[in-house]
Amino acid sequence: MKSMLHKVVEAILLLTIPLWSVSALPQDAESYYVENVETIIQSKCIGCHRSGGQAGGTSLRFTSSASSNHDVFDSYVNTPTPGSRANTVLTKIRGGAGHGGGVQVTEGSSEYQRFTQYMDLLSEVPEPTPSLPSAPLNVSAAAGNASATVSFSVPSDDGGATIISYAATSSPGSLSGSCTASPCLVEGLSNGTAYTFTVSATNEAGQGPDSDSSNAVTPNAPQEVLRLTLEEPLNSETHMGIGNLRGWAVASSGITKVEVLVDGVYVYDAPYGGQRGDVGGAFSEIDDSDKSGFSLAYNYSALSAG
Repeated sequence: MKSMLHKVVEAILLLTIPLWSVSALPQDAESYYVENVETIIQSKCIGCHRSGGQAGGTSLRFTSSASSNHDVFDSYVNTPTPGSRANTVLTKIRGGAGHGGGVQVTEGSSEYQRFTQYMDLLSEVPEPTPSLPSAPLNVSAAAGNASATVSFSVPSDDGGATIISYAATSSPGSLSGSCTASPCLVEGLSNGTAYTFTVSATNEAGQGPDSDSSNAVTPNAPQEVLRLTLEEPLNSETHMGIGNLRGWAVASSGITKVEVLVDGVYVYDAPYGGQRGDVGGAFSEIDDSDKSGFSLAYNYSALSAG
């Protein structure tokens, strides 16, 4: 009676153990074996398989040790490739044709379901852990106003994971700009200072190594250019003599030259830097605009409409 009661309790326990799908790691399969499969091996498989515990003349040789039996399964199932012999093991366990030993674990029973779950865990290949990406390639830089645009090619190796971001870093100064794809903009640079740049890539494993340095660039403020256009006389009139032109720039700083164009065609640069005071008031809303004027004289002879 005690033995029968024990079997009933055991059957209830077997039927109430949950089955679930897990992304397998080596320790997942071993833990599942110890918790759910070892007792079946101990009570049935070791004593049932012929030739002193050897499963039908194969390399499945069970012992009284739970961990070593897991190793037996792991070695047999995953050699030469993961999961290659899982079905063979299940056929042996249920005493399939050609494997001898009779029916050890009835197919469809909770015990057999445990074996099936264990074989699934054992056969899964864990996803590889991502590594750091390699360095971006072909880094080049173009100067801007207190900034630089840094272009690059993607790394040859993403480390097995999607690259999340890139960082371009200046030398000197270690100023950085981030982007999700080329190019990266690095701001806050000093105009007139030469810089080179490196770029690194980041994935879920972390930030990879720096690239080779880019070409050197020197950020500069943009040059303001005031263009003065001399229009042709109208109605085929002919003009002779000397003319004077005076004016002032709208911008208060940064102007370096005055370009002279005749009929929309560039002719030459006029000297720049004269005072505006001899012409009249400047733009009051522009600081120092009275000091950003120009003055020039030009000779013309037989200047007429074409």
